[in-house]
Amino acid sequence: MTEKVTRLISLWRKLKVWRRVPIGPIVLEFSFLRKTKLRRSKKQVSYVNQSFPASEQQTDLAVVFGVGPGFGYALARRIARDCLRVVLVSRDVNKLQFLMEEIRVAGGDVAAYTCDVTSELLVKKTFNEIVKHHGTPSLVVYGIQSFGSGEAMNIELPAFEAGWKHNCLGAFLVSKEAANLMVPLGRGTIVLIGSTSSVIGREGHLNLVAGRFGQRGLAQVLSRELWPKGIHVCHMMIDADILSEDNSSDNHPQADPNDIVDSVMFLHCQPKTAWTSELDIRPWNEKFWEHC
Repeated sequence: MTEKVTRLISLWRKLKVWRRVPIGPIVLEFSFLRKTKLRRSKKQVSYVNQSFPASEQQTDLAVVFGVGPGFGYALARRIARDCLRVVLVSRDVNKLQFLMEEIRVAGGDVAAYTCDVTSELLVKKTFNEIVKHHGTPSLVVYGIQSFGSGEAMNIELPAFEAGWKHNCLGAFLVSKEAANLMVPLGRGTIVLIGSTSSVIGREGHLNLVAGRFGQRGLAQVLSRELWPKGIHVCHMMIDADILSEDNSSDNHPQADPNDIVDSVMFLHCQPKTAWTSELDIRPWNEKFWEHC
């Protein structure tokens, strides 16, 4: 490694540290971070202006935050199959082109938006656009996970902060906006997807655990506050590896994403007299709480 590169690395580490600058009666607090990359589709200028046909505006709308191989793709397909309109929210909608085309060919209604869920402004803007063009969602699923391994003594603040923001802060911002839309209608479902690290603080997983514990606490508070207002909030923990095209193995148990999706839709359709506040799922042959 050259001396120039070494200096740049050292400088970058210093820039990432939070600074506090007193300015009269206020304090300016800031740090330097890499710019978040949000990619809209190259094939279409924007999905924001794409609304569903007027004849279908009255059907239920579901919004999924965090759409990737395995669970996210399976959830999008299932929602569309169940005759719900679906909006997918991701950092890079180009990666969703084939999935959206597949859903449309099968007769489903789908749209997509880019959003950085750690930004309150962008989350608000995304929900405003969704309501403007598609209506108020009856189901919102937050399935975003961010994780970088490392022991507590060696983790740098930006890495810890990034994990907490995506696993907890984003869940709060999305849930808050969804709740404000649903409460006036007196109905709706918010499902926060957790994992083993929602209840187990395993060594080397601090960047995930801190946010997951916070997300679980958020779900418990929201359940107590929103259930009486007609909004079903549930924290669903997936205590297993999830089968996907790029994550397939016969050496250890894996949960079928289509079966996981059944549980999500089951929660959404539960009667008010028997709601679930927390659910943990795993394959029949999986040991309890052995994952992250």
